[in-house]
Amino acid sequence: MDIEAWVCEVPLREPLRISAATYHTQRSIVLRLRDGDLEGWGEACQSRRVLGESFEDALESLRASVDAIKRAEYDSLEKIHRFTEELNATPSIKAAVNMALLDLYAKSEGRPLWRLLGGFREEVRTDITIGIMRPEEMAERALRYAEKGFRIFKLKLGENPEEDVLRVKAVRDVVGDATIRVDANEGWTREDAVRVIERIADYGVELVEQPLRHDDIEGLRALRRESPIPIAVDESVKTARDALLVAKKEAADIINIKLMKSRGITGAIRIIMVSEAAGLKNMVGCFSESRLGITATAYLAQAFSNVLFYDLDCDILSADPVFTGGSEPIGDRRRASPKPGLGISPSNFNVLKKIL
Repeated sequence: MDIEAWVCEVPLREPLRISAATYHTQRSIVLRLRDGDLEGWGEACQSRRVLGESFEDALESLRASVDAIKRAEYDSLEKIHRFTEELNATPSIKAAVNMALLDLYAKSEGRPLWRLLGGFREEVRTDITIGIMRPEEMAERALRYAEKGFRIFKLKLGENPEEDVLRVKAVRDVVGDATIRVDANEGWTREDAVRVIERIADYGVELVEQPLRHDDIEGLRALRRESPIPIAVDESVKTARDALLVAKKEAADIINIKLMKSRGITGAIRIIMVSEAAGLKNMVGCFSESRLGITATAYLAQAFSNVLFYDLDCDILSADPVFTGGSEPIGDRRRASPKPGLGISPSNFNVLKKIL
């Protein structure tokens, strides 16, 4: 099997600010595995804060793993999972390799990946993320997306508790009965979280994501008992073992899965299984993936009935000219491609910088 890799970097249409950082571009490593006439695509997005890896870490990891990846087998889900788990690589590189091997597997079977994994639903409806700004600016941006047909809004909070309440109110005033979710990205203290959640409950918020530090499981447990709004965790869960701990501690109602955290689709499936057995619902989200990575996550969501919340807007927020096909957005809806595998094709190699 042959392997190639590129850096993919595209600008965001508008800066995205969260409690921990502000983002202006999306950067990832794109892989292509070739075996005869078949090719499998994967994508790796890094995060020092969440994954503990830098871009340089991931690139070094990939180069050190080339020989092992060339020998990988892809004729069963379990073989792909075991290979990914045992690969000596960073989380994002594991996720990209897992994605590419599954793309090869589904193509070898002549089936769309979402069908092969479970095939529960053909379409999902994504939210649109509104980064931290002044309340009136967030309301203006939400209204702009509402006019384009979006009905689910994810508001980034966690910078200033008092202003966070005003942000939610301002958006609610302009979007009517649309769905609002909020994400504090670990930005609140326990006391701030109790106070803010109690007040924003009046604005019909659907869920509150990662209100406390990822490792404050006891705090999340206590907050969930008091909260009038369902609590979702993101940074707190990277693996099925993390999901089991959250379930045992009754620290959340919803677990947000991201392929970079779970080391790929097969790791994410194990989180879904733990969640469903424990009575927790799942959400899917993204780091800064292009259409390629978003398609893989959308297909996971389309495969399993327990995934009920969708935050799959990275390629909508960016000027992504790199890939076509796959889970193409039509307004706020993402529908599966009938093509085998991920159904993705590169459309602009000029945007990609060859690294392997």
